[in-house]
This record gives sequence, structure tokens and C-alpha cells, in this order.
Amino acid sequence: MTALLAALGLLPAALSTEIGSETRRPLAVVVIGGLVSATLLVLPVLYTLLLPERAALALAPRARRQALG
Repeated sequence: MTALLAALGLLPAALSTEIGSETRRPLAVVVIGGLVSATLLVLPVLYTLLLPERAALALAPRARRQALG
């Protein structure tokens, strides 16, 4: 959510055509691209790494209950 709001905040700078915008526009485009790509690349990897462990922890008490009785 924070990355989305930061990207939306930089959108006017990326689309600006005013005098002096030729120095701000490239920086805004790079920052927006970095925020979006980092968010889209990092989140799926984290979920992929963390969900199997969490599923194993959730199944462990069930396996113990089935073994006991």
C-alpha cells in the first residue's frame, strides 16, 4: 500500500510537461518503476517461501491428534 501511494504521488512528476520537468521526470519514472517492480517481484517470493512452513505448522497438531487417538 505504501509503494502504491508513493508511486501515485510521483505520477504528476512523471507526467509533467512544465519548464524544468526534464530533470524531474526521469527520476520519477525510475522511482515508480523500482517501487512497482520490487513490490511485484518480492511479495510472491515471500509468500512462496513462508506459506509451506506455515502450512506444515498448521498440520502438525492435526497429525499429533490423529496419532494419539
